[in-house]
Amino acid sequence: MAGLGIDIQHLMKGSRFDDFTSVNPLANALANPQFTSGLSDLEKKQQMEWSNFAIVKNGGSLNEIQEAVDRRDLKLHSRDQGGLMLPHLSAAYDRVDLLEWLVVTKGMQLDSKDGEGRTVLDIAQASKALQAMKWIAERNARTTITSFLRRNYHRALQKRRLKRSNNAATVIHRYARGCSTRKLYSGSLSHRLEESKRFHAIWGHLLGASLPGSSSTCWSSIREGLLDIQVGIDDDLFDETDERLRKAIDGAVEDDREDEDISICDEAVLNVDMIVNHDDDLSAKANDVVENEWLSFQMTSHVVKFLQRGDKKYRSFFVRRMQQLARGERSRILQKPLKGSQSHIFETYLEQKSGHRILWTEESEPFSPPRIVIWYVAKHKHVSRLMQLIDDSKSRSARQLMPQSLVDELQNEDLVAHDDESKREVLLDIVGNVPLKIYDVSFNTISEITKDSWTPQLHLTEEERDIVEAEGTVLVLARSGTGKTVCICNRIEYDRQSRAGRDPTFTQLFVARSVRLCRYVEGAVGEDHRTSFSTFSRLLNDIETSLPVGHLKSFNPSNKMDFRRFKQELTTNSSSNGKISALTLWTVIRTFIKGSIKAFQSPDGVLPRDEFVEVERLGKNRCRIPAELREQVYDEFLRYEAYLEEQKLWDDCDRVRHLIIQIKESKEVDPDAFGQVQKSKVYVDEVQDYTQLEMLVFFYLCGPNGLFLAGDPAQSVVEGTEFRFEEVRSVGHFVGSVMQKQKTVNINFRSHSGILNCAGGVLDLMFTHFPSSAKQLKKDEGLFQGTRPGVLLGANIDQLNILLSDKLKGAVVLTHDDSASHWRRRLNDYKRVYGIREAKGLEFKTVIILDFFQEIPPSLQKPWRELVLNRAGQDFEYKHPLVGNLLKLLYTGVTRCIEKLFFVETSSSTAGKATIRWLTQKGLGGEGSFATQNNIDDIEA
Repeated sequence: MAGLGIDIQHLMKGSRFDDFTSVNPLANALANPQFTSGLSDLEKKQQMEWSNFAIVKNGGSLNEIQEAVDRRDLKLHSRDQGGLMLPHLSAAYDRVDLLEWLVVTKGMQLDSKDGEGRTVLDIAQASKALQAMKWIAERNARTTITSFLRRNYHRALQKRRLKRSNNAATVIHRYARGCSTRKLYSGSLSHRLEESKRFHAIWGHLLGASLPGSSSTCWSSIREGLLDIQVGIDDDLFDETDERLRKAIDGAVEDDREDEDISICDEAVLNVDMIVNHDDDLSAKANDVVENEWLSFQMTSHVVKFLQRGDKKYRSFFVRRMQQLARGERSRILQKPLKGSQSHIFETYLEQKSGHRILWTEESEPFSPPRIVIWYVAKHKHVSRLMQLIDDSKSRSARQLMPQSLVDELQNEDLVAHDDESKREVLLDIVGNVPLKIYDVSFNTISEITKDSWTPQLHLTEEERDIVEAEGTVLVLARSGTGKTVCICNRIEYDRQSRAGRDPTFTQLFVARSVRLCRYVEGAVGEDHRTSFSTFSRLLNDIETSLPVGHLKSFNPSNKMDFRRFKQELTTNSSSNGKISALTLWTVIRTFIKGSIKAFQSPDGVLPRDEFVEVERLGKNRCRIPAELREQVYDEFLRYEAYLEEQKLWDDCDRVRHLIIQIKESKEVDPDAFGQVQKSKVYVDEVQDYTQLEMLVFFYLCGPNGLFLAGDPAQSVVEGTEFRFEEVRSVGHFVGSVMQKQKTVNINFRSHSGILNCAGGVLDLMFTHFPSSAKQLKKDEGLFQGTRPGVLLGANIDQLNILLSDKLKGAVVLTHDDSASHWRRRLNDYKRVYGIREAKGLEFKTVIILDFFQEIPPSLQKPWRELVLNRAGQDFEYKHPLVGNLLKLLYTGVTRCIEKLFFVETSSSTAGKATIRWLTQKGLGGEGSFATQNNIDDIEA
């Protein structure tokens, strides 16, 4: 009774009890003393239960209330003196924590009612408990939304299941109808097939005579051919009609002259003469078009891929259209100008049913006949987008051409050679600032396209032909973005075309240190079973597993000595510490003492002390170590070798030398095993990252004259490698190679002038203060004008995250390689954060170079400041060789950019402040600065 809210205290009052006993026949029984005693006990019990609610009313903590409930002192479903349950009481006293615990944990209902029929929300509103009212409203809203979503989810799920069932039933019915139809008409179809075979056996030779080149075996294909031919010559059918109409008009004019007045006759004659003259003009124009026959045309690599991978039927359609264009036919379906294009782009219907279009343009150069360039074969729905891309490509190509007045001025000042190269337009690919790869096809051999063995001839300019067709070992030296990798791709394809037919054993190998660069080249030249693409480390592993094991020697990766381990374990307590940096010592060991050809020729694979110490043998231009320190450096090398032997460690030079010996032995002893790793041609990109010993591996794999190398000495950023062109020539002489004169390219297709000027400033610092660190080439010539790089000083992490997610979405962040993982985490796991060495060989539209100057080691902060502020001394190169490596690293990072470049420094530093001053100040001759300082909030998307 107490738990149900019955007030026993009120029941025990005399008046009420007397009334009860007086009117009820059972009054005497209820007036029993035992009954009265029971009611008294209940009264006490109810008083005790009501007292337990005081912990809530007096503001007891949630833990105290929970313990009271656990002890059963306070029951969840009991009521207080006013008939309120615990949820109602919690709402009345605005106890949101207690209310949430009762509802969420104990499962009590908010719609339960008190003794007066009020809900929990009614109690909260009556008590003006704002927090409780808000919580109850949100809880009810969440419950309502969840219920709604659950109902709709199950309803949508049911609809999906019903739709799948209907689709499955439709497919089953279709298959069933197909099976029944085939079973019903199989006899009739067999009879028709027999009739067709008999018809072709009797009349096939006549059909071949009436339709030259046709190989149709059924009426449907013959009908398609006839329809296609009719559509192709529809304009020619009107020539004879036009001629007859003109003669009829002439006859009618002559008849009118006899009957009409002289004035009317003159007017009629005048009108007819105008009509006849206009018709003659049109006829003359038509004849001009017909007489304009083409002897050859060019197609892009996109078209070649379509034809090689496409259906043979489409190839025959393509050949037919090209033959019609070659004959000068220009109907609407052969030469339809695209509306909305900025340049003159035409589309040709490949055929009527599939909706494919051939997109082409007419290109012309001074003193050369015009030519057709076929850009794409694509479906009609893609024509609009491709038209815009072709327009953009031709617009970028047109921006290369300098005005004739400027060309004459530069030629007068001997700044440009007196030739027509400045006028030559280079078509650019629609997806990047690289030369458009095109192929030459003669109309005399166009029918070869239908054959599976068809391979078009790659079109090369004179400069490209000089590089690609060069015999012997070829070395291409050029700055970043000038097309070194494109030259390699063209050479790979040229060798495929020129060697594949003559030599069935012809194989190719492309090698680079970057996995991304290997993937890029593989995508550019296409897959071929004769061509493999490998990183240098993977190549070494393949050689080890393919060749038989001679004298057993283990190269466990855990025992490898790299630069980081060398710096930590050997140079910390070095006696030369302070005079010779760890990087300089590591470079000398890898490049000269163990990694040179002279070292390989010695019996123990090490350059003798006297050859290293004597400047006459190892000149100061080749090895930048001063003569007075060379003895000490060689002692450090001996200590290094002893440490390797003691700890059973190895370095790259040990492994490469062992593999070279293994290759030589296999070539003599086991030619079959050597044949597994031998290649006809080897192509190496970023050759400046390899020592002479590593280059020797390439020569041994392909022979003395099968190597094609490309690189940029200014990007030699691999620790321990110091590259010069003479290094390659020395290796070539050692193996008896015919070394061509080095090839150079200077037109930058990647970056605009704003970025190139900044990169040129870095190179000027390098060549001024580190003259022997890299070969000085001609200055890069960019094709486009562009904005200067931006400098953002004091940007915090939050601002960078907002910038990368909004205005510079998709930008690539370049850092020092050791910091890449750190910055990737701080930028919310941003995936486009790379080390500069990791990104070498690649290009990106927008680049942020992050904290490059702030993360320069403390010992080099002041030397860097002296360098960029033009306060470096004459012996700066010998005192601070690491600064030269940092300059190469900075140049590599800057030249990864295509359009937008930003230097971002999150905090101030000695090197950073000096560099920003150098980047943003005017030149001595009044030239513009290399960069502009920006506010991060002003950056535009």
